[in-house]
Amino acid sequence: MKNFHQFLDHIFKKRLSFSVFFRIWFAFGLVIVLASTLAIYQLQKTIKPSAQRVVEDTLVDISRILAVSLRPVVVSGQIYQRDFQQDLAQSFAPYNPTQPNFPVWYDQKTQSQLHVYITNQKGVVIYDSQNQAVGKDFSRWNDVYLTLQGKYGARSSKQNPTIADSSVMYVASPILNQNGELIGVVSVGKPVLSLLPYINLSRDEILKTMLYIAGLGLLFTGLMAWWLRYSIQTINRYTQNLASTPPPHFYLGKELNELGIAINEMKNTIENKAYVTDYVHTLTHELKSPLTAIRASGELLGDDLPAKHRKQFSQTILQQSDKLQTLVEKLLVIAKLEQPNFKLNQHHQAINPIIHTTIHNQQAWIQQKNLTVIQDFDDNVMANVDKFWLEQALQNILDNAIKFANQVIIIQLKNDKNQIEINVLNDSEYLPDYVIQKAFERYFSIEIIEIMENHAQHQQQKSVKGTGLGLTLVKQVIDRHAGSITFSQISADKIVLNHNNFDEFLSNNPNLQNFVKIQILLPKMHA
Repeated sequence: MKNFHQFLDHIFKKRLSFSVFFRIWFAFGLVIVLASTLAIYQLQKTIKPSAQRVVEDTLVDISRILAVSLRPVVVSGQIYQRDFQQDLAQSFAPYNPTQPNFPVWYDQKTQSQLHVYITNQKGVVIYDSQNQAVGKDFSRWNDVYLTLQGKYGARSSKQNPTIADSSVMYVASPILNQNGELIGVVSVGKPVLSLLPYINLSRDEILKTMLYIAGLGLLFTGLMAWWLRYSIQTINRYTQNLASTPPPHFYLGKELNELGIAINEMKNTIENKAYVTDYVHTLTHELKSPLTAIRASGELLGDDLPAKHRKQFSQTILQQSDKLQTLVEKLLVIAKLEQPNFKLNQHHQAINPIIHTTIHNQQAWIQQKNLTVIQDFDDNVMANVDKFWLEQALQNILDNAIKFANQVIIIQLKNDKNQIEINVLNDSEYLPDYVIQKAFERYFSIEIIEIMENHAQHQQQKSVKGTGLGLTLVKQVIDRHAGSITFSQISADKIVLNHNNFDEFLSNNPNLQNFVKIQILLPKMHA
C-alpha cells in the first residue's frame, strides 16, 4: 500500500518538494480555517435557540404580571369590564407575517407584537388580542393544558406552513382569585419572525468578526512562515558561501543562532584542515628547489675542488639557506594572518612614526645600494590601524622598492577627508603587463640582477629572486584593515609631491623615466 507521499507523487506525476514556508502556512491555515468553521457552525446552532430562550424568559415575566393584573376583571370565567378589553386591544398590533413591513425594529414600533389570549378554568377562550379565537376550546393546547394541571405551560405553533419561521412562542400563567383558586389562564405569544432581524444582525456581526480573526490569523501565520523561511535561507546562504563573516544573528530564533554557530565552527574546522593541507603541499613544493641546490652544493664540496669553486658553492648554500629561512618565516606570518579567527588589534594612532620606523630599519640596505629616499608626508596623519601588522606590510613594500630601485625611492603620506593614502614609488625598468597583473599572487616573483661592490671596489653582479610572498602578505594586511592596494606604473612627469621640490631632483637626474607605484588607501576609522 502506497504511503501519502507516494500517493501525491503518483497524482502529480513527479516528486514533490514543498517548501517549509508552504508547509507551515498550510498547517496553521488549515487549523485556523477548521476552527473558524467549527465556531461559526456552533454559533449558527446556538444563537437562535439562545435568543428564543431569552424571549421565553421575558414571556414568562409578562404572563406572570398579566395574570396578577387580570385577577380583578376575570369573574366566573368571563371578563366583565368591556372597556378593559377595548383598551387592551388597542395596545396590540395584528399579527400578519405576510405584510412587507413585518417585523419592524424596536424603535419603529407603535404597538406591541405580543399575542395575548385568556381562557377560563375550562380552557375556553374569553379574550383574544387578535380577536380570532374567542369562544374556542384551547384546553388541548400545551400552554393551557399544562397550566390547568398546575404545571409550566408553553408551546410553539407554526401559523403558516408556507412561511419559514412563522411559528409563535406561547407561555401561559394561571389566574388565581384571592382564595388561590384557578379562575383562568393567560397566554402570551411572541412571533419568532420578530426576532429574525436581531438574530441575523448578531449572526452577521459574529460571522464578520470570525472572518477577520481567520484572515488576521492567516496573515500572521504567513508572516511567521516567511520569517522562518527567510531565516533558514540566510543560514543556507551563509553555509553555501562559507563566508569569513560571523554567522547571522536572529533575535527571535535561539535555535537558529545555535545552528549558525555550529555551522561556523564546522566551517572553521574544515577550513583549518584544508588550510594546513594546502600549506603542507605548497611548502613542500617551494622547499624542493633550495634544498636541491643545497644538497648538490654539499655533495660537490665533498670533492677535492679549487678554492674558487668551494667558495662559490659555499655562497650558494648560504643564499639558499637564507631563502629557506625567509620563505618559512613569511609563510608562518601569512598562515597566522589567514586564520579564520584572526583579529587585528587596532587603535587610533599616528601613521607618520610607523613609516619613519620602517625607513630607519632599512637604512643600511638603502645606503648599501646608494639610494635616495624622498619623503613627502602630511603632518599628524591618524588612522585606526594595527601597528605591528601595518609595519609588516610597509616593511615588505619598502623591501620590494629597495630591491628594484636604481636611484630613488619616494614615500608619500596624504591625509584626505575620509581616508589616508600611502604611496611608495621607485624608479625601475618598464615592467611587462603580466607582472602588474600578477604582482599580488602568491609565489609570483621575477628575477633581478643586483650589482654589488666588493672590498676591492669592483662591481659584481648577483642574480636574486624573491619568495613571491611579500606583496601577498601586504595585500592580506591591507584587506584586514578594510583598505585597498594597487600596483601600477607611472611616468616621472606625472609625480606630484606636496612637501618636496621633486622637479629640481628630476632635472638633475634626466634619466629617471619610469616609476613603479604601490598605493595604499586606508580608512581613518575601521568599518
